[in-house]
Amino acid sequence: MKYNVKTFYHKEELPPLEEVNFFHNASAFDWYGNSPTYTPLMVVAFDGEKPVAAMFAIIMRINRIFKGKLFKRCFITQQPPFFGQELPGIDIFNALISHLVNEVKHKVFLIRYDNLGNAIFGYKGFRDNQFYSVKWINIRNSLQRKRKIWDQLSASRKNQINKAMKRGLTMEEFVSEENLPEIYKLIQNTNNKKISRRFPPYQYFENFFCHYVKEGKGKIVLTRFQGKIIGGAILGFEKKSTVYCLYYWGKAKRHKILYPTIFTLYSAMKMAEEQGFHYFDFMDVGFLHKRAGRSHFLLQFGGKQRATRRWYRFNWGLLNFFANQIYD
Repeated sequence: MKYNVKTFYHKEELPPLEEVNFFHNASAFDWYGNSPTYTPLMVVAFDGEKPVAAMFAIIMRINRIFKGKLFKRCFITQQPPFFGQELPGIDIFNALISHLVNEVKHKVFLIRYDNLGNAIFGYKGFRDNQFYSVKWINIRNSLQRKRKIWDQLSASRKNQINKAMKRGLTMEEFVSEENLPEIYKLIQNTNNKKISRRFPPYQYFENFFCHYVKEGKGKIVLTRFQGKIIGGAILGFEKKSTVYCLYYWGKAKRHKILYPTIFTLYSAMKMAEEQGFHYFDFMDVGFLHKRAGRSHFLLQFGGKQRATRRWYRFNWGLLNFFANQIYD
């Protein structure tokens, strides 16, 4: 069956879409809108006039001065939602990814698709469009086990959290929009090595607070010690199913013996458990089998790792050809 696929750059132009998952929905335009760093877009597949799937993507500038294709990337995360039962997901995804490539190949230097949660999902569509893959792992904690989050922690993690609590660390939810610029500056001044992903612009935080935190779709949590903020996390909620840890940070170098990052993550997971969520997802965290760095750090919170892939495509033919030869 042939599907009609269209691209939308504005939320107002979208047809009515079910809000099935966290990343691919109309609200994402509010999150990434009104910022010179991001250009949001949605690719929608139709069967006749009926939407059957949607894929949200962002075009991101990586340089504030230069605006050409060389300084732009396209990012997509999570599997797209399908609106209906027994739909041919492989064929629809092929149509979506092929359309997206044609839409952005003259606008960005690189396309990256991550956090698929499944090593084989979309394999044919990616291969048909000359993507190459890197083996990756996803880590998430189940909050439905009989064992509580505390019981899933390693012995060293329990020890560190106990020390943090004895020294007076506390976690709180950020609820005051007036203090957002101050909080952003504090986070920005944190050692960048302790920020889990590329640090976003201020508008990202403001949009997330206004359109997600206020709507109950997410939270910004902060860790304090003697009144000072020394850590925090940004959490996104997929209904009552999954909490996504979008960013986390901690002033671990200055407050090493307080374990601010460890305390922040444990407190966020405990909050998710108490509120009835099923999973706490750290998303893509590192290379497969790499028992070091961020992946090793997060596995000590008791989560399970799953094999997945990150897919890449350079929109420069020769470079993409060599990348395919090297990685595949």
